[in-house]
Amino acid sequence: MKRLKLNKNLSLVSGGQYNGFTVYNSPQGLVREYLDRTIGVLDNALMDYANVYAFRVDINFPSNWLLTEDQAGAYIDSFIRNFRYRIRTNNRSIKYETVLRYVAAREYTLEGKIHYHFMFFVNKNAYHTLGRYNLNHDNLYTRLVKSYSSALKIEPYEAVGLVHIPMHAGAHVKRKDFVSFSRVVFRASYLCKAYSKQYGNRKHSLLSSRG
Repeated sequence: MKRLKLNKNLSLVSGGQYNGFTVYNSPQGLVREYLDRTIGVLDNALMDYANVYAFRVDINFPSNWLLTEDQAGAYIDSFIRNFRYRIRTNNRSIKYETVLRYVAAREYTLEGKIHYHFMFFVNKNAYHTLGRYNLNHDNLYTRLVKSYSSALKIEPYEAVGLVHIPMHAGAHVKRKDFVSFSRVVFRASYLCKAYSKQYGNRKHSLLSSRG
């Protein structure tokens, strides 16, 4: 299997197929180790919940912020902590609880600006949609945006434009259902592309929850 030139510990997948799944067909290939980790996180979610809600989110920083990798990483760590806290707090008031799982890719624009792509996984019985994209509603979207605004120490309305929800962001996965599982693997595989990441800097380009 072909190795990534800038990191010989990583190997590449090409052709849009991997272990029976259709995956994002990036010209530069996908990182096999990232694919395995992503599929593993989804597997762990389905071990806990018979039905999982998975959703994509793109996280950007204000355009006038010049951040190092360490600074960006600290903000993202704070964002994840905030989001987990809001999920745990809401667990007390809903019938079905959930653990928040995720995979996140750190990527760079051609100008060198850092941004992140996330795939989150939660219990579908707890959340089956992000809800309306309106901060006046008490839903998953509002918790997401307020978590990021808290991390950046800005007002929630200022974070709205920094939290981008792609089209068809959400999908439901049923345990032992290959079709729905494959659909989410395809969506999540975009995070595993080799292109637009940086290597050789002793920083992990793919982050994920544990367990």
